[in-house]
Amino acid sequence: MDVAVHHNSCRFDLPTAEGVFTFTADVDVTWRVADPEKAVKDRPDTGEQVYRPYLERQLRRLSREYQVEHFAIAEREINDHFDKPIELGCGITLLNSSVKLSPESGTHAYLQEATFDYRKAQRREAEHGARIHTAHLQSSENETQHGLQLQTSHHTYELTKLSQQRSLELEQQRMTFYADAIQRGDLNPVAHRLSSNRSDVNEVIGLMMQQKQVDFDAAHAMLKALLNQNLVNKRDVQDILAHVSAAVADQVNPASVGANSVALPKPELVVSPMAALVQNADVLDRSDDDD
Repeated sequence: MDVAVHHNSCRFDLPTAEGVFTFTADVDVTWRVADPEKAVKDRPDTGEQVYRPYLERQLRRLSREYQVEHFAIAEREINDHFDKPIELGCGITLLNSSVKLSPESGTHAYLQEATFDYRKAQRREAEHGARIHTAHLQSSENETQHGLQLQTSHHTYELTKLSQQRSLELEQQRMTFYADAIQRGDLNPVAHRLSSNRSDVNEVIGLMMQQKQVDFDAAHAMLKALLNQNLVNKRDVQDILAHVSAAVADQVNPASVGANSVALPKPELVVSPMAALVQNADVLDRSDDDD
């Protein structure tokens, strides 16, 4: 009796969980006669007659638990099932079985195409997700930028409003100072203020006329005070005279006198104070040169 270890190969077509597909199982079998007396008694023609029906029955039972695309998982778990010796009939022992499982050829091509399609779909989905994420980030960034712009615009508006309000308050304070001084008849503080704020000359002259507290000669006296106190010289007074002359010229413009208007001072009353100012400025300049 031959009790040596034998190696054989066999192939099976196995059912899948779907029932319409099949697995192809290539099996490498290792077996031997472990009980010679039983083998002589049962007298099998070959060992394949004993192990093949057993393998096919077990493999078909196990393969029905797996869908065709899960053939790799099925192969691993089936091999785990045959990783130990199994005693069969007729004194034969199945030492080891190595199973290689694969879908049938037509199904294998279908699975390849389906896998490629699935991977393409996953890639498109990932790209779409990336675009959506980028769009959300861009939208969030735009909203943040818009909010910052609105905040900046609001701050700019508030600062401009405060600046204008402050300028108005300062203007009101200056005019209040001029009005109070003119009403008191105290022109020295007005002269001092005008020496460093010559742009206020027109408004001060106009304020004097509105309050009717001083005439053109008083305006001349105020400017003369600037010269007498050495607060301005001839070069400085020319600029002031230009403003005063313009303001006075507006007041004596015949076109501005209506039918019901009050008669304004004669032009010669204006020319005389202006000439006196220039003369005084000349005297001051000469005295400066002598010093």
